[in-house]
Amino acid sequence: MPKNIQTEHIDRMFPFEFYDELSGQLAGYTIMNSAFFLEGHIHINKNKKREMFESNREKVEKHTLNQNNILSVEPIGELLMLDTCCTNDQKEAILKGGLQRSQVPISILAVQLYDSSAQPVLASDVSEETIARIPEILWDDPNLLIAIVSLTEEGPNVGILKSPAHIEQHIERMVFENTESPESNEEQHHE
Repeated sequence: MPKNIQTEHIDRMFPFEFYDELSGQLAGYTIMNSAFFLEGHIHINKNKKREMFESNREKVEKHTLNQNNILSVEPIGELLMLDTCCTNDQKEAILKGGLQRSQVPISILAVQLYDSSAQPVLASDVSEETIARIPEILWDDPNLLIAIVSLTEEGPNVGILKSPAHIEQHIERMVFENTESPESNEEQHHE
């Protein structure tokens, strides 16, 4: 079972257009790829932005984000890590010189695509042959979960930006069970 999805498949499924459309929807976050990180501070045309994106992506691919890029996070399960990101406040502090990129806590843009039976597709138990047949994915695909995973000392924190309805319901049930269980147990002990 793969612990990562090959770079060629990620590049095909999540091209520049995916990131370009998604970047405007990332409430409070900025993708660290320089094509989007510098957006609003320098004016570049779409072709130059695409060149910057591809150049930055090639540099990142030589590092570790595309190795072991499937991360299991509760309560969601496995997510495919796509790119690093930061909050808009952190971005401004970096650009003004008050913070170095290395001082910013690691946050990762992560996704999961679900099939018609609500099973994860971008997962370690899915064969590479199946992954190779997945076409380009659109950011607004109703079966796509998009999350920001922040790696903290206490463990990963997940912020869900967009999710299929069945995943939202699953998470709500888990949160409800976790908040209701201690009180229910206390009530039973007092009776």
